[in-house]
Parts: sequence; structure tokens; C-alpha cells
Amino acid sequence: MVLLVSSVGLRLSFPDARTDKPVIYWVTDRNPARELQVATFHEWLVEQGHVDADGEPVMELRLDVANRDPVKQTIQSVSGVGGDLMDMSGSMMQLFTAMGVIEDFTEDAQAMGFGPEQTYAAVESEITVDGRQYRYPANVAVHMMWVNPDVFRRYGLEPPPSRWTWDEFEAMGVAFRDAANPPGTSPSDRRFIANRINPIVMFRGVGLSRLNETLTASDLDDPRYVEALERMKRWVYELNILPTPDDVAAVGTAQGYGGAALQLFGRGQYAMVYGGRFLLIQLRRFEGLGELRVVEVPHGGFPNTLISTRAVALYTGGEHPELAKLFLTYLASDAYNELLVADADALPPNPKLTSSEAFLRPPDYPNEWQAHGEFVRAAQTIAIGETYSPYILPTVVDRIRGQYEEDFNNSRLGAEEAARRTAREIDRRIADNIRRKPELAEAFAADVALQEKIDALKAEGEPIPEAWVKNVFYREYYRRTGRLVEAEPTDG
Repeated sequence: MVLLVSSVGLRLSFPDARTDKPVIYWVTDRNPARELQVATFHEWLVEQGHVDADGEPVMELRLDVANRDPVKQTIQSVSGVGGDLMDMSGSMMQLFTAMGVIEDFTEDAQAMGFGPEQTYAAVESEITVDGRQYRYPANVAVHMMWVNPDVFRRYGLEPPPSRWTWDEFEAMGVAFRDAANPPGTSPSDRRFIANRINPIVMFRGVGLSRLNETLTASDLDDPRYVEALERMKRWVYELNILPTPDDVAAVGTAQGYGGAALQLFGRGQYAMVYGGRFLLIQLRRFEGLGELRVVEVPHGGFPNTLISTRAVALYTGGEHPELAKLFLTYLASDAYNELLVADADALPPNPKLTSSEAFLRPPDYPNEWQAHGEFVRAAQTIAIGETYSPYILPTVVDRIRGQYEEDFNNSRLGAEEAARRTAREIDRRIADNIRRKPELAEAFAADVALQEKIDALKAEGEPIPEAWVKNVFYREYYRRTGRLVEAEPTDG
């Protein structure tokens, strides 16, 4: 009885117990911009007529920044106490969909204006599972190379072109290294052409994905992956045009938003830095920073980049699901998107505002004018989302890949052996998952059989039916290279 009375007293002390309005909780990060986004949502509710008898917002949205940790979200969701609205990654969406704790709102999204057509086409694989929608973006990140042209010109070099190859990057990197680091330069003062190149974009740049077309096995035991591994190691450890871990450790700098790399870019020790439009949140604070540009990541024959999203899912156990869906409509609205246009927190989720003068040429930041349109162009032309398999999590794939890449970089393995072991370990983990989850066995067997058909067509140089390709990267790669067809082959 004491526990019961105490529990009731505790519940009555909760803030939402002291309001007569429904309260919706948004599990998100600690970004200061969230307060303005919540306030604007309440204003938007009034403007759209979602009000009570007193003309006030029909509900109250509150932030929950204490439970953004994926482990907390998982435990709370399966326990029946998840947040009404939850920011989550694509990997979490796959997991939570399988657990049945986030809502399939496909039809409501179409009716209420937050369907996949209200965002970038390349993001569709990030917000849907098997054609059904489970998330809508709060922002969209396209990763490019930020360029400080003044640093290049300081050493007698012209900034790089918008699109360039591995060979062009390597030649410019060597020229920059030699010009910017005269004999006697201390380790803490060394300058590099860039902080890093994303390895996934690297091997995608030669037409290779981590998994095969049906997502049933690794594709990394391949000469193209060996080529990418050797090229990355050459840039870091042989030519030293990208920093080694020791180079990074030799430089002492405060790590603000964006990490140490962004601080070094701001003071000119990196001529380029890899990241999205969201880096402007910090770059706008650097004094004396001149013109800024963005260019594509160097490619090995297939220009590409990654696109990702911080997107919001709807908890199936929420008390007010219809009201929570209004927030998703708000995310696609002009009111919300104008906030992201102004504060540069990545790309606004609805691309219709990216053609505005306010987005392309913010009056207070003329040094950024080249950059904004380039992010949109990349999102619409070369960006490809993450590869998600029902048989293995991408985080597991990347952990295995990272382990053997490190072994190769430290000369414990050759590139071919590292590629072979990476693929073998990923395939072993997939087999283990199928044994532990027998409900996947039938679908897995069907996909393996489908992969055999795809392999036969590839061996004959024949085009591949689009419906057969479940790997979003290969689907786009084959489309751009003219190797994809809509119709399936018929007997005879």
C-alpha cells in the first residue's frame, strides 16, 4: 500500500499531470535548435487550426533528450513506455520494425502530406521497409568535401574541381603536401589536403557494395575492394597526404562541434574536410574564414556520395498517435523547413525550399553561396542511401570491415587476405543469424536462389531486372550504368 500511494504521488508530480492538454514527447538530441522547433510547432498548430475551445494548441509537445541512447529507446519501447516520437537511425528503424514497436503510417503519410515524395528520392530507402513507410526526416545529410580555397591559393594551387578522380586527388595531394610542408615543419604544424575520405564512398566509387544484390552475402572479396584498400593506405601511410592516427594525435586542439578536424580546417591545417551542410553550424563561428566551397568526394569511376537522415518514427504504444502524426506533417511544412534553411542544420527534409534565394544565397553569409546548391545537386544526382539487409546489421558489417582494414593498415595482413577474411567473416555472421532466426530461413533461401539468377545474367553481360535487386546501391549503380531493366526475363 505504501508503494502504491508513493507511485500515485510520483505520477501526480509529473509535469504532464498538471495540464489538461495531451502531452506528446519527442525523443531527440540536445541540439539548442530543438527549443525553437518546438515553439514553432505550437505556432504552426494554431495557424493550421489545430486548437482547443480557447484557441490554444490542441496539444503540447515536449522534448525528451535524456532517452536518445539507442539502448534506452529499445528497452523502453519493448516495455511499453517509449517516447511518442523518436529520432532514430536507419539501422534502428530496421530493428524496431522487426520488433513491431514503431508504426507503419504509409497511408496516413500520403493523406497528411509527409510521404516519401515530400523528401529526396535518395532518402526513400532510409525511411521505408519493403515499401512501407516508418519514418519521416527531420533533416537530411549529404556528405561532401568542404574546401577552403584560400588555403590552396596560399601555396600556389588552384582549388579542386567539382568532380575529380582518385588520380587527380592524389596528384593534387602530393603537390599540396610539398608546397605546404617545407623541410623542418614540426608534426604539430603539418598540413594535409583533407582530414579523411570515407572508405564506403571509396569502394562504392569503383562500383562495389559491402553486400551482394540480394543482401545475402558479402561482396568485399573482390579486386575492386583490394584496389580501394591499397589506395587508402597509400594516401595515408606512404604519401602522407591524409593524416595518420599519429599525425592527428600530434596536434592539440579543442574539439568543439564537428570535432578536432573542423577546428584544424578552420585554422588552415586541413585544406578540405569531409562532412555535410550541418558543419556550417560551427564554421559560421570561425572568425576570418573566407570563401567556402564544396566538391564531390574523389571517385574511381563511379561518382557517388552517402545520404543519411535524422528521421522521426512513431511509437506504436503512444497514447495520442493521431496528434503525434501532426508533428510529422509539421516536419514537411514550410514553417519547419524554413528553420533549417536559416540555421544550416543539414538539408531541410522537404526539398521544395532548396531553390529559394534564402537557401541558396543567405544574405548574411555570402562566402557560402557556392556550397548550398551543390549539396542539393548531389542529393538529387549522386547520393545513395545506406544498404540494409534483413540478415545482418550494417553496424556488424562495418565492425568486421574496420577490424580487417586496421590489420591491413598495420601490415598484419595483405590487402587480398584482408578482403578475403572480411567477406568470410560477414558470411559466417549471416549464417549464424539464419540459424538463430529460423523464421528468416525461407526468405533467405529464396534470395540465395535469386542471387544465382543475377550472377548468371552478370556472367553473360545481360541486364538485370530491377525487381531482383534489393541492394539500393546496386540498383542505382546499374541504373546509371545502363545495366538495369524493368521487365523480368521470360522462359524462351
